[in-house]
Amino acid sequence: MTSNIFGTSGIRRVFQNYSESDLMFTPQMALEVGLALGTYLNGGTVVIGIDIRTSALPIEYALVSGLVSTGCTVKTLGIVTTPTLAMSSRYLNADAAVMITASHNTPEYIGLKLWNPSGLGFSPEQEEEIERIYNEKAYAKTQWYEIGKVTHVNDINDIHILDITNRIIFDGSELNIIVDPGNGSGCEIVPKLLTKYNINIVTINSQMDGRFPGRASEPSKENLEQISKFLKISPQEDIGIALDGDADRVIFLDDKGEIVDPIRLLTLMAKRYIEENKEKLSKKDMKVSTPINSSSLLEDVLNPLGCEVLRTEVGDIKVAIALKNHGGFLGGETSGTYIWPRFHYGPDSIITIAKVLQMIISSGKNLSELLKDIPKYPYYAEKFKLKRDIPFNETMNSNIIDAMKKVFESMGKDIRKINQLDGCRFDYDGGWILIRRSGTSPYLRISGESNKDLDSTISLNKLAKEKMMQLDIIYP
Repeated sequence: MTSNIFGTSGIRRVFQNYSESDLMFTPQMALEVGLALGTYLNGGTVVIGIDIRTSALPIEYALVSGLVSTGCTVKTLGIVTTPTLAMSSRYLNADAAVMITASHNTPEYIGLKLWNPSGLGFSPEQEEEIERIYNEKAYAKTQWYEIGKVTHVNDINDIHILDITNRIIFDGSELNIIVDPGNGSGCEIVPKLLTKYNINIVTINSQMDGRFPGRASEPSKENLEQISKFLKISPQEDIGIALDGDADRVIFLDDKGEIVDPIRLLTLMAKRYIEENKEKLSKKDMKVSTPINSSSLLEDVLNPLGCEVLRTEVGDIKVAIALKNHGGFLGGETSGTYIWPRFHYGPDSIITIAKVLQMIISSGKNLSELLKDIPKYPYYAEKFKLKRDIPFNETMNSNIIDAMKKVFESMGKDIRKINQLDGCRFDYDGGWILIRRSGTSPYLRISGESNKDLDSTISLNKLAKEKMMQLDIIYP
């Protein structure tokens, strides 16, 4: 019996010390993934980083055991952010890197994410080969004298910061910032980076703790009420910065304490980059990459500037692959991940923080002023617990399409386009709605946008939910 161990963002499951099911993440599973990866690499050097989750330690030791058993040299970084791990390979002359994390998931989850030396996550084809070796137990056989070695690297945060500060230069002594790392692995590197720029900082939830006592790890609106209140009552702070558990996501709050929509910020940064560098940009460079669930304001703002928007499946790896294959200067997702190809192909919140603050300093404007030129389209999203692990195949998509055609007919709206790149996206006059299964947790996600009003978007989402309940996909 074969197992599909990889999802949208590597492997991610609830930790258990022993289980006969691949639905849980056990040290035994980590050992065998290490054996499979080591076999795939045929030896070589692998860098390993971990986040602050309590289950990261047994998973790390098991993974290292599998890798060195196949002759790999392992370099451990200890607790680091995912961006730091993603950029580390090229400095450490590694053949691959592994981050042990469950990103923004709740504390009981743990997982692995695999990276190429370029900072690009493993492609679906690479993951399929690892999966094949794992399922067939076709592990390389090594002799006692072929076992690999393990060394520890202590200064990788300093290397990451130096790489950024050498290329993004400004004096931030006039800025006041509140940082909320959410008790995650960004607790050390982000304040350290801001100090290098002479920025005045205040931190909350800045003690590393894998139980996430300060707030839930995902930097969502409901989880960022504390930092929002601080900004609203404080006359000094100019901006808020919030991260998830492994700091691959970053959410900004403006000087009024309002959460900045990541796609509006992506659009703003792309627009300013084009305006400042248009003469230097080739046609191949004039592209940004974003998934199918991102706002259409990207096209509305950037297409008139001559910039193409590359649409992908959901997931930062898909965004990065599009940038690598087709060119482009920036990528991003609705979740708050941003990719800067000139640095590396991994999502990097640390670079993004420096870029946003440099933009504020160079413009002489605060973030809310800068965003005035970027439209705000009404957007609404919900997630619903799946009744069972339903495969979202051609048959399921067909059922969803038939159901949604009835919804649009009842509302007197015409479907202009149906896109099945990832789930089912329905574009209609004035907006769109997307229905897709989450790639990282057992949920159905329904999101939609209108360039007219929020009420119509919410109404359409609610009707879609009713149809999904009738199809017996989600709970009431």
